[in-house]
Amino acid sequence: MSDKARKLYMDGVAASEKERWADAYASFVAAWALQKHYTIAGGMGTCELMLQRYVDAAKHLAIYVREIEKDATATPDERAAAIRTYAQARAKVGAVKLRVDLENAEVLVGQEVVGTVPLQDPLFLEPGTHTITVRQLGYEPASVAVELKAGQEVERSIELKRAASAEGPRETTPERPWQGDVVYDPGPNKTLLIAGGVAGGVGVIAGTVFTILALGKAGDADDLRYKVDFDPVLRGTCPSTETPQVCADLSNSVDIQYVFTDVAIGSFIIGAAGVGTLIYALVDRPSVPDRRMQVVPLVGTGAAGLSLSGRF
Repeated sequence: MSDKARKLYMDGVAASEKERWADAYASFVAAWALQKHYTIAGGMGTCELMLQRYVDAAKHLAIYVREIEKDATATPDERAAAIRTYAQARAKVGAVKLRVDLENAEVLVGQEVVGTVPLQDPLFLEPGTHTITVRQLGYEPASVAVELKAGQEVERSIELKRAASAEGPRETTPERPWQGDVVYDPGPNKTLLIAGGVAGGVGVIAGTVFTILALGKAGDADDLRYKVDFDPVLRGTCPSTETPQVCADLSNSVDIQYVFTDVAIGSFIIGAAGVGTLIYALVDRPSVPDRRMQVVPLVGTGAAGLSLSGRF
């Protein structure tokens, strides 16, 4: 570990020995943010078990058990203790071993993204019914429902099918014949005009509003960062995004700022697309047929007339 991560880890160990589980957990979380060492995961998992956060405990203790087996310096007693602690967490939650026929697909439980396949460990879930969804660009999303009991482990397989092409046959407009000297002009496409105008106006207005909101949240975040920087206890570093309250408020402000910024960018993109559609509807018209005509007078003995020639 780095020196700072080791210091935080040892603070967590010291608090754990005194059964100050919340303080120990805060130290372990801060150390984990600096370095993903498996012993830190073990400390986090133990605290989560004592704090009755069983799903998180199972996730972190699974990492601890998996990685301690690879550590040649670990003793048999340390490995046995890790397995016992992991078993206590596993007895409180259900687990799903997920098999997917496509790598790098995204896995969701409900609406929450939990990882990408292949998953190194099972999905640990609270007892009850859950919907697991797998999605990948270019494929139809696939879901499976599972009902779990505490301590139960099940296996599920999901196959993804390629998405059907959404592009249909293009519509063709028959040419309108020339009708004498009358030139047919259908005018601009009213549907495109309306759609482009509405999308452009809404996109620009929404983009402006969410830009203002994002700037406001950015200001709130800067104020909270100032408080964290000059807090004699925190000294410019938040141990987690949940405690103390100023750190939770800072995390919430930053998250909302990013959401508003993304929505503003998306709105401006929609507005630009609407303006482009509006311009296209105004300038895209059928060309006037190319027609040329020549009139020549004819004069002869006992006769007179006109000669008419050209393309019609």
